[in-house]
Amino acid sequence: MDENDDLDINELIERYEQMRALGKSMYLDADEFSLLIDYYAGMGDMDEAEALIEQGMRMHPGSPEIMTQYAKKLVFAERYEEAYSYLHHISDDGNIDLALLKIETLYHLNREDEAEAIIDQILLQDISEEDLFTFVSEVGYIFNDLELFDKAKLFLEQALLLDPSNVDVLIDLAYANEMAGDFDKAIEYNNRLLDVDPYSFEGWANIGKLYSMNEQFDKAIDAFDFALTINENDVSVLKMKAFSLYLNENVEEAIRVFEECLRKSPDDESLYDSLFEGYEAMEQYDRMMDVISRKEEKFGSKGILVRKAHVYLLKQDYDQALKTYEKIPDDERDTFEFYMLEGELMFYKGDFAASETAYMKAALYMPDNETVIDRLANVSVARDKYEQAAEYLEQLLEMDPSYPSAKSRLAFIRFEIGEKEPFDEIAQQLSDEDLRILLTLISNVENDNIVTLTRDELLKRLNELRENRVLFKNIKY
Repeated sequence: MDENDDLDINELIERYEQMRALGKSMYLDADEFSLLIDYYAGMGDMDEAEALIEQGMRMHPGSPEIMTQYAKKLVFAERYEEAYSYLHHISDDGNIDLALLKIETLYHLNREDEAEAIIDQILLQDISEEDLFTFVSEVGYIFNDLELFDKAKLFLEQALLLDPSNVDVLIDLAYANEMAGDFDKAIEYNNRLLDVDPYSFEGWANIGKLYSMNEQFDKAIDAFDFALTINENDVSVLKMKAFSLYLNENVEEAIRVFEECLRKSPDDESLYDSLFEGYEAMEQYDRMMDVISRKEEKFGSKGILVRKAHVYLLKQDYDQALKTYEKIPDDERDTFEFYMLEGELMFYKGDFAASETAYMKAALYMPDNETVIDRLANVSVARDKYEQAAEYLEQLLEMDPSYPSAKSRLAFIRFEIGEKEPFDEIAQQLSDEDLRILLTLISNVENDNIVTLTRDELLKRLNELRENRVLFKNIKY
């Protein structure tokens, strides 16, 4: 579209809005109606777009352009059966928009073969490069909307060959790769977008998010800083920067940025929770209580007692934690946070059955939560359910092979169960230092000679102890 076309569209919009403001109607041909409908739909003013569709259909009954706009309205309203039926009443002269609407509706109707047949038919036609770009890029956008990201990438990459600097295509390619889990490729396309528009706020914000998801936290923070030089008041980017700082183990700076976010957006309840976690990581319990008080003042008392009891637990003030726990209203007890609190307190009291029940209720809310599985393993050991504890620890190691102490604990349990192959398998995964610690704890003897043993000697000694079934149930675990 050249500059004169842009001027004509702008003049059309200006004339239309002037007449509308005066309460007058004006004659428009079908193409002008279509342009105005696209404009208002693109602006999100669907009421005006629909009013124009109705006017256009009254003024130009049977116009393929207006009928296509009405079909778009049906698709937007997710009335796919009706839309597909209506599309067959529109004369088809190879119109790209009509083909795209049929493809979209067919996919939503789970008629993929018919949709792909239309795609193949269009691609085999001798169409202009401009129409080809429109078609393959729009098909790519449709596949992104349908969450068919691998297919989206194929069509969007073809579109990019036709127009290497197209911003919309680059944005959707970055998105498709992100959603497909290929963060490196998503970063590559986002960098190409920034080459085209180096001052794109959205581009810098998105690449910061991608770097953070790719665990490249230093680069993420730099990207967020650049975005904030363009729009310093954007709280969402400031929050993402704070999270990247936190994940990069710069907790003190993360807290400072979260506090800045809170000053800019005091009604964002999630910020109080983020601050709470930050101060928890730094073991600043008084600060945690201060955040709780600020949140209570702003949002009320719901959930506050659970949080306070949690802080008392961290301070190992079990009596105060129990007193606070007992005050929690019944209508606040059916939550993940409450059941985790209850599990900890019942474990402290030695009521392992009640503790296990609480953690299992917490697992109903978050079945893949590593902390829940970790606690269930602990309480299983306390209840002498060693096979069950081993299953929990194996599940934990599948989720996170480097989960702290999980391998050593599993080795303890496999030793207690006494089966050779499972014990040997987990023992082989331990470092020499972990094997020495394990041998010391299992034998319950301080022996200076242990530090001189080779790995083979350590494994041999452990297997001898296992065979002799030297139990370690009296070891605190």
